[in-house]
Amino acid sequence: MARNRYIQSVQSYNVTVRSFPSNLTATIFGYKTKANFSVENEAEISKPPAVEFTASGAPQPSRH
Repeated sequence: MARNRYIQSVQSYNVTVRSFPSNLTATIFGYKTKANFSVENEAEISKPPAVEFTASGAPQPSRH
């Protein structure tokens, strides 16, 4: 979620810096476009983590 917000913010900033007439002001003050967020192993981090709900040594509920 946060990564998507960051990417949207960078895209919005880059559009503003490149669009007329704000690009004139951006050039005068030295604003440059920003690189978008990227990772090397995006396929690996897009997999959900493995979660195991059974723990060895955990007490079993008593049945009466």
